[in-house]
Amino acid sequence: MLWFEPFPYWRWGMAILIALGAVFVEFRPDPNVDQPFAVVDIAPGDEIATANTEMRKVPTGLIEAASLGDVATRPILVGDPVLRSDVAASGRAVPPGWWVVGVSLPEGAVPGDAVRLVLLDSGLEIEGVVASQGSDDPFASADGGVAVPPEHSAEVARAAANGRLTVLISTG
Repeated sequence: MLWFEPFPYWRWGMAILIALGAVFVEFRPDPNVDQPFAVVDIAPGDEIATANTEMRKVPTGLIEAASLGDVATRPILVGDPVLRSDVAASGRAVPPGWWVVGVSLPEGAVPGDAVRLVLLDSGLEIEGVVASQGSDDPFASADGGVAVPPEHSAEVARAAANGRLTVLISTG
């Protein structure tokens, strides 16, 4: 007689465990996150945007990625991930239409930093943005580039060429 057979606890227990495992696998958090990768070469001073990056899935915690809207501090090649170490913390981009003038920059200046240029002959103070850090070449003509409004570009260039320009970096 079949009704005297013991209840199959092990079989039912295993079926429940398999069902719970399937539910966990189906609804667990995604182990991958979207991170920006460069689709074109990004120059220092360029803003990280959807036009020059694409989002790709990478394992969670693999890289510390930058956010859209940050400013590149070093060149980023096509296909490279855009890392937090490649962007400026200030998040300021060079405004369109501004001119970049080669100047000697203080230590620690990175692209995106706000600066104040003081022309020593006239005492004029002009707001600017660091556009590039410059090279390590000792024979380079300038240590870096500062973007200035077009109406002041000639005065700043003249003062920089004569060595009559002081660059102040904003600390906040």
